[in-house]
Amino acid sequence: MGNKDGYDASITSGIQRFVHHGQWATVCYWGSSLEEYRIGDKVFFQNEYRQYWLGQIQPDCFVLLYPEPLPRVLDGLTYLDSIQRMHQIHDDDDWFCDQGELPF
Repeated sequence: MGNKDGYDASITSGIQRFVHHGQWATVCYWGSSLEEYRIGDKVFFQNEYRQYWLGQIQPDCFVLLYPEPLPRVLDGLTYLDSIQRMHQIHDDDDWFCDQGELPF
């Protein structure tokens, strides 16, 4: 299991573990099994069509974070980047929470 910063696209089998935005992420390639994991980890499971299901390990289940399989791990990382940016903008500007009640 790799221990490094950033995803390495040249690895195409086994288990790849890396840090993305300060959190652990794992790619479990087709034919491999994920034997070690931590609650809260983001995981990409490759299916037999070389697509990736993106989800997060929870105490009692695996929660999908994207509704369909992704063609590449980098697409999932881009999606996670967008989510992090949205949270960062919310924390910095707090623009949405200050709108008050809606008129209906």
